[in-house]
Amino acid sequence: AEELKEYFSQFGSVQRCQLPFDKDTGFHRRYCWIKFSTPQEVQNVFQKDSHILEGAKLTLKQQTRRRRSQRKNQSE
Repeated sequence: AEELKEYFSQFGSVQRCQLPFDKDTGFHRRYCWIKFSTPQEVQNVFQKDSHILEGAKLTLKQQTRRRRSQRKNQSE
């Protein structure tokens, strides 16, 4: 997670970096969430053609922002 946070900090202020692990295997699940301070910082990431970290090419997807009320309704 620290390597990811350090890499993406070149595009803006990283508020959070979540890298979930599989409880059974102990390995990470091959995806993570990066939260930036502003939408412009997110756009900075997508302006670069490709992202490679420790020899691995990263595939990026932008998650649409959900309101808290939508999250609450989905958990009920």
